[in-house]
Amino acid sequence: MEERCVVAKYLLSQYFKDDIDEMADVTGYSKSAISDWIDGSVVPNHQTITFILNSIFTPEFTVINEFYEIYPGSPILTQLKKMYRGHESRSGIYAFYDSMANLVYIGKASNLLKETYSALNREFEINFPAGIKNKSVLRHQVVRYISAYDVKLFESFDYPKHVESLILRVSKPIMNKQIGILDKAYSESV
Repeated sequence: MEERCVVAKYLLSQYFKDDIDEMADVTGYSKSAISDWIDGSVVPNHQTITFILNSIFTPEFTVINEFYEIYPGSPILTQLKKMYRGHESRSGIYAFYDSMANLVYIGKASNLLKETYSALNREFEINFPAGIKNKSVLRHQVVRYISAYDVKLFESFDYPKHVESLILRVSKPIMNKQIGILDKAYSESV
């Protein structure tokens, strides 16, 4: 059997649990083409194997909601359940915005509903100019909009963590700890 047929069979077994329908759905290839690769009657070309690998390992981002408005007078958990309908226990990224749509917090979650609710109920200290006493408030008192994205997890990759880290380094939301900066990837020559 040709090496690429063996690779296709391995990918079907390891990542699709021998389910040709699922592999066809994820990759877009027909079930008959996949069956031909598996039985060795047709050899998939190199680009086909590369595409299947990319389909397996490239994260799938699904927009759950962008700029979902949070109403201060309504129960937070009820609003979050409505916002996350169907995605409550999924992993992903969420972002909090103030009333002027400024990004104030970014977080990753293995369970979007629980972790977003927890993050909204943490204290945040508002820093006032010198001479005025700082005030602690709960985040949900400052947050007016939430965006959330369902991000598929893989066994060996934590894409939500990497996406969160990149956004933190670029945008520096005021409610997140400051974790550093992105240095230039090149050296400047004079």
